[in-house]
Amino acid sequence: MEGKELLQQLSEAVGVSGRERPVREKIIAEVRPLVDGLRVDAMGNVIAVKHGEAHKRGEEAPGRLLMTAHSDEIGLLVSGFWNGFLRIRGVGGLDRKAIFGQKVIVHGREDLSGVIGLRPPHVDQGDKVPPWENILVDVGIDSEAEARQMVRVGDIVTFPAPFWELLNERVAGKAFDDRACVVAIIEALRLLQGYKHEWDIVFLAAVQEEVGHKGAITGGYTVFPDLAIALDVGFAKQPGVKSEHAFPAGKGPVLAVGPQFHTPLTSALKDVADRWSIPYLQEVVTGRSGTDAWALQVIRSGIPTALISLSLLSMHTVVETLQWQDVQAAARWLALFAASLTSDSRREMAMTLPEEEEDE
Repeated sequence: MEGKELLQQLSEAVGVSGRERPVREKIIAEVRPLVDGLRVDAMGNVIAVKHGEAHKRGEEAPGRLLMTAHSDEIGLLVSGFWNGFLRIRGVGGLDRKAIFGQKVIVHGREDLSGVIGLRPPHVDQGDKVPPWENILVDVGIDSEAEARQMVRVGDIVTFPAPFWELLNERVAGKAFDDRACVVAIIEALRLLQGYKHEWDIVFLAAVQEEVGHKGAITGGYTVFPDLAIALDVGFAKQPGVKSEHAFPAGKGPVLAVGPQFHTPLTSALKDVADRWSIPYLQEVVTGRSGTDAWALQVIRSGIPTALISLSLLSMHTVVETLQWQDVQAAARWLALFAASLTSDSRREMAMTLPEEEEDE
């Protein structure tokens, strides 16, 4: 399964933070034929390794490159009951404004169809968004006793949003944050089947990014690569989004530059993009990026890290949209960069002094 079909499969899969198993199984099925080793850790991260030419020659790989994107999505969970209705809370940065009038699936003892209603405008009190305690899911049950037999506090609630193809290679769906980036890495691994690369390539499909970068922290600690590239989504230009933090969709992936991103690594990525005419934009990030790159760079003694983003409209809703060509460009960029790494790359990108020059 390739391209848009894979994005559709991953977008429509269930994978709320902490409950990523359904989407994880789909990722494993796609990645396993492309790598030499794969495992799932105690957190639920998928860690896959594709060995380079050095390993095939029986030599130690000159380095390990980590490419990571998170597999979890925002969602809801059941927090209580009101008569036969279900009380809910958000998981991750879910915007309450975007959930009213939506169809949902309650993953209880069995899956139940439901809707999130809203008080009629005739009795509503202005434009204020209701607090969580006033938001209810209706699954068609009248009594709390019956509801408790079918649903438990802590059960997740998801949005059955379909994948849509729009005009001009634009696509829409849920959980493009960050499954579009998962697809970009898988497509890069597919391209690497036809490229020779010296370094070992490690793919981390991280869990629980939306609730605190937990999968990247544990997975990055385990892998502890020589270089890391985190892929996530950024803001596309649309009304109400500050222009300095938003970029037009369809103009290429966005490379972050700033004090927390490893300068030699970002420079090397630019060189590869320029050499192979890969379109890209640059975002200046002087503070927290809000991505797994933030966690990766300070694991153990530090990991040289870069961040590539895909411009996304309507982030953290069920109608996120992006340009398919940005995903393709990111995949090609990753594959060509991985193939460009040589036995000298670690030294060329090092921030520390060579051993013979280090102070005692």
